[in-house]
Amino acid sequence: MKVTVRDSHILKTIKPNVLEKYLEINGWYKARKFYEGFIWSKKNSVSQEGEVLVSPHQDFDDFAEVMCRNLKALEVVENRSQLDILSDLITALPNVSISGWINKVQGEESPGQITLMGFVVGKLRKISLELSGYDYQLALKAYEARSPVTCFGDLIKENDGFVLNNPHDFALLTEAELIS
Repeated sequence: MKVTVRDSHILKTIKPNVLEKYLEINGWYKARKFYEGFIWSKKNSVSQEGEVLVSPHQDFDDFAEVMCRNLKALEVVENRSQLDILSDLITALPNVSISGWINKVQGEESPGQITLMGFVVGKLRKISLELSGYDYQLALKAYEARSPVTCFGDLIKENDGFVLNNPHDFALLTEAELIS
């Protein structure tokens, strides 16, 4: 099953410089200038060619539509799912909901560092966050019981992992809530 990413909120978070770095690393080349940006091109092993438009500006009205078309081109040429590609391009998601299981608890007292295994753009990832007070106690309870949890915050990519800044609305989930 192929998934097409159309969530404009998520697509608008793709930074042009991150996309350019991704393209460069993955063998795409600047084919021609397009206004203030560039059109990047690449052929795959079966001669399917794709083009990706990278503008230095994220503030134009159809930025999300252009990113949607870019993901489609990347999917075809690289033979990877759009979710896999998007997870490589995401560097920050403000006020996002994360659901998953607590994998690690550091420290016995509040505040404490928590590592959560949660889904980021359809991929299971380690997410670090710091909780205190009642939320920290609830996290300890969830860790011991292996109960799923949910939390909101600002997700930031750091190295190969993620950090959830400004965590709030931390809560236990039932298995049914996690699946739905």
